[in-house]
Amino acid sequence: MKIIFAFILGFLLCPLLSLSTAGEKTFPAKNPVLSFVAPDSWKTEVDKKDGSIAVNAPDGRISVNFAEVPVEANMEVFEQMLPEMVKVLKDAVVAEKAKEHTEDGLTGYMATYAGTIEGQKAVCIFVLFKGGKSRSILGNIIVGDPGTLSKENNDALEALMKSLKAAAR
Repeated sequence: MKIIFAFILGFLLCPLLSLSTAGEKTFPAKNPVLSFVAPDSWKTEVDKKDGSIAVNAPDGRISVNFAEVPVEANMEVFEQMLPEMVKVLKDAVVAEKAKEHTEDGLTGYMATYAGTIEGQKAVCIFVLFKGGKSRSILGNIIVGDPGTLSKENNDALEALMKSLKAAAR
């Protein structure tokens, strides 16, 4: 579980290399599992060390992150990972219990928590996408102070989430 926590911290703290700003992306680069469309004004970055990817709103209030992990996704594994992932939030409260979700050929397990990060209200959506035997994509969507999110950022996040689908194989 320490590996999962390290991935989350890595998403937030590691220096990242800029890739581009918009358009359809696939992840991971080799043998992709998912595809998505990054909002036009958002920055897409890839960590040189581990290949994880971050898609960030211009104002920094929304960060969508993906990393490949060497586990086969199922509800039991996801529920084992959650406690360590939730530690990024102080005073975390379950907003939506863990559940399986399938859409556009992409299956994953997701849960939503509310709490604070660095003294600011935040909502985190944690996802574990199926990627095959002994391979999954761990995702987190972090939204800072969601009650004051601009319509533009809210619409862009909603569009990004709707664009998530299984990568063509």
